[in-house]
Amino acid sequence: MPSVRGEILPNESLAYNNRRMQEKWNQFVYDLCEAKNRDVDEDSYHSLIETQLQLLGWAKWKGEICHKPNVPIGNSKYIQPDILIKNDDEAMFVIEVKRPVHTQTERERVQLESYMRQQKMEVGIYIGEHIEVFYDRPKSKDAVSVLFIPLEMNNKLGAKFVEKFSKENFSKDAIVEFCEQRIRDMQRQDSLNKIKESLIKDAQIHITESLKSYLLDKYGATFSEEDISGMLARLQFSAIDVDRVQPSEERKQYAVTTATNATETSKKREYDHTEYSLDGGPFLKKNKFVYAVVSSYVSQHPESTFSDIEKVFPPALQGSFGVIRTMEYIREKNYNGQRYFKEPEHVLHDAEGIPFAVSTQWGIGNIKIFLKAVRQLGFRVNLSSANNSNEEAGQLTAESKSGHLQDGPIFHLYIRESKAHAIFNETDHSMRILKGSLLPQSTAPSYRDSKKRNAIIAAMSKPTKDGFWDLQQDYVLKSPSTAASYCAGRSANGWAHWINDEGQSLDDIYRSERSQLK
Repeated sequence: MPSVRGEILPNESLAYNNRRMQEKWNQFVYDLCEAKNRDVDEDSYHSLIETQLQLLGWAKWKGEICHKPNVPIGNSKYIQPDILIKNDDEAMFVIEVKRPVHTQTERERVQLESYMRQQKMEVGIYIGEHIEVFYDRPKSKDAVSVLFIPLEMNNKLGAKFVEKFSKENFSKDAIVEFCEQRIRDMQRQDSLNKIKESLIKDAQIHITESLKSYLLDKYGATFSEEDISGMLARLQFSAIDVDRVQPSEERKQYAVTTATNATETSKKREYDHTEYSLDGGPFLKKNKFVYAVVSSYVSQHPESTFSDIEKVFPPALQGSFGVIRTMEYIREKNYNGQRYFKEPEHVLHDAEGIPFAVSTQWGIGNIKIFLKAVRQLGFRVNLSSANNSNEEAGQLTAESKSGHLQDGPIFHLYIRESKAHAIFNETDHSMRILKGSLLPQSTAPSYRDSKKRNAIIAAMSKPTKDGFWDLQQDYVLKSPSTAASYCAGRSANGWAHWINDEGQSLDDIYRSERSQLK
């Protein structure tokens, strides 16, 4: 219902306020994003944050924004939070500031919690590589993270943040209620996640039982329960959590992972056993060599923080797991397998004492990318003679169905969670999908060849518990796009999506040849 004679209806007022808060958030976060891009130091970032707080109505000249104040505790001790916000000389909330490329640690959360409790404040804010609001809930052992906001424009939670923490709206009671509601929402989401995990785990049972009831109701007059149960027994159902699909940026990084996955997919494939020597030292396997490089760099640069070290060894050199990760990150991700050197004697520490671990996930593909970076750092690397030519050429060998070894570059496909590996034939542009590739059992609703694809792939594969077909033999398809579509279960441009060990697509490598064919 539209407004009459200029009267603003509740819904219109709410929409206007949402737009206003979103605009205020964009104004607040824009300069923080720029600071992150420029990798400013902590002091500069600190000053910028105090400036941005004035956009939220807090006045520095009134003493509302206190820069590293000395807050007395006891008779002779002081604490010095980064920023303390006051109103009428009463402490409202405290802010812990770190560099915009920093990686948050447990120590910083504990420090922020200490400031909150010393000043009897319910709320504290961390501002570094992201913004995070912590709430000291009554009778809770630790402060609870209730709001996590990336430094990005047009973030809805960012709009909520500036609304709640603007001076004109700020109220301790309102903040407490907001935090309690956030906890209720998170608990509710946790419960839904548990239900979702149960559905994913037992999808076959849940879906079969539901369909059985539906089919009996619809076709019970024609078919018996035994007929329908027998038909359902020949079908396999699975559920996939779309939230677990890797974000596009992670996929770009993941594209550089290569034969680590490919060599695990086929027992008959020729393995690479090249070992590496660092600066004349003993020859080491790939993962131990990487550890030796990182460890050597850290010992040579004792002043480097984790962020500094990660810039030297960026995550893209390895792929989705990164070259190095903080132990806190590894615990939060629940990486309990052998993905990192986590033994106490192998854990490294940066200049600030932050513990971190080196990835163990290295194969013939990503080790080549790592070697290039290592040599640029000035390290001397020698390779053992075993499989040396394959390592330097960047090619693997794969066994065809006829039993003959065929040389050729391996390409990889990771769309729709598929983990497919194939050899490209430069003569006829066919693709040999390699045994051991993991292809999703489900297909996109818009994919026209789903029945044909499913029948062919199922005949050559074993189903896995997590909803994939494990290809049991090599399979040749006439073109990159047909192969990509079969592997992904949806229409796909194979020239763009098949990517080699260096992250190059078929189109990147063979574009000129394709243009000559046209």
